Amino acid sequence: MLQNTLIDSSAMNAKQLEHSARRMRAYNILAIHCAGSGHPGGTLSIMDIAAALYLKVMKHDSKKPEWEQRDRCVWSTGHKAPALYVALAEAGYYKIEDVITGLRKLDSCFEGHPNSLKLPGIEVSSGSLGQGLGYAVGQALDAKERNLAYTTYCIMGDGEHDEGSVWEAIMAAGNFKLDNLVAIVDKNGWRHL
Repeated sequence: MLQNTLIDSSAMNAKQLEHSARRMRAYNILAIHCAGSGHPGGTLSIMDIAAALYLKVMKHDSKKPEWEQRDRCVWSTGHKAPALYVALAEAGYYKIEDVITGLRKLDSCFEGHPNSLKLPGIEVSSGSLGQGLGYAVGQALDAKERNLAYTTYCIMGDGEHDEGSVWEAIMAAGNFKLDNLVAIVDKNGWRHL
């Protein structure tokens, strides 16, 4: 039986975080293999960042997933859902076995793209590239308007920056001086030929 290995994030050092990211990669590949489909390249490329965010950087509580002061993380790259599910399992939201055996299975909550209506810890259902940053801008604006001290993170792929909606969201973030918004671009270096 696999076990979630929860480590006190405040005491987690770089070596423990690196070890967690390696374990998360293994769970990710196992889940994709068991599902028989998925995006291993994209999920592996984001795992160090996912481990750092969910196990060290972000304020969140798996026992209170709707906590108003929690940091938000929007995965604009919804096709990297297995990495998100593994990160949330490592953070205590669900059992890793459920992710591994349930990924992309009929009637499972662990769908091919994240569904915020079915799983705690997922801020927004995503999958259409180019839409996540606009949602994250809205979350950051909400925090400013309501004087809440949370940070909104947005994980994006390099390819989606060709979408006009991304540039509009970037301009809006600058216009509103959203210092509580962090955009993370997973630049894999792959180019269309």
